Amino acid sequence: MMVLGLVSLPGMMTGQMLAGVDPSSAVRYQIVIYFTIAAGTALACMGIILLAFRVLFSPEHQLRLERLKKLDD
Repeated sequence: MMVLGLVSLPGMMTGQMLAGVDPSSAVRYQIVIYFTIAAGTALACMGIILLAFRVLFSPEHQLRLERLKKLDD
C-alpha cells in the first residue's frame, strides 16, 4: 500500500495524461483505483480475522490453543 501511492498510481496518471486524457479525469480514475485497492485489502484482512476467530475459538468463546500447531523446520 505504501508503494502504491508513490510509484504505481502516479505513473498510471501520467500515462493517461500523456495519452491525452483530461487531467481531472485521470486524477479521479487514480482515486477510484486507490480506494478500490484499499477496500479490497480491508475486506481481505477482515475475512482472515473472522476465519481465524472461527478456528481458534469455541462456541463458548474460549481460546482453543490445541488447534495451533507448530511447524517443524
